[in-house]
Amino acid sequence: YNLMIKALFFTRFCDAQCGFKALSRHAVRELVPLIENNEWFFDTELLILAEKAGYPVKEIPVRWLEDPDTRVNIRKTVWEDIRGLARLRLRRPWRAVRAKP
Repeated sequence: YNLMIKALFFTRFCDAQCGFKALSRHAVRELVPLIENNEWFFDTELLILAEKAGYPVKEIPVRWLEDPDTRVNIRKTVWEDIRGLARLRLRRPWRAVRAKP
């Protein structure tokens, strides 16, 4: 998945789906209104938009404990992610914003 993101968008980040994110208020105001997905693709969409708009994206290692009771519909999630990647590649919504210097 991460390799597909790198191939389509030439991104530098390595993990698109870790749940921890920290953003400046300015980045939130600029980027969140552009995000169309409110499910599993949200993290990927946010990171691609942020990097492409010129916001610095820094990865910091965290200790993650997996939830063995998680319930994810893998087929639905994979399909939505592929559709989301195609939508971003075609529409390029990051062109509407630029990171604050």
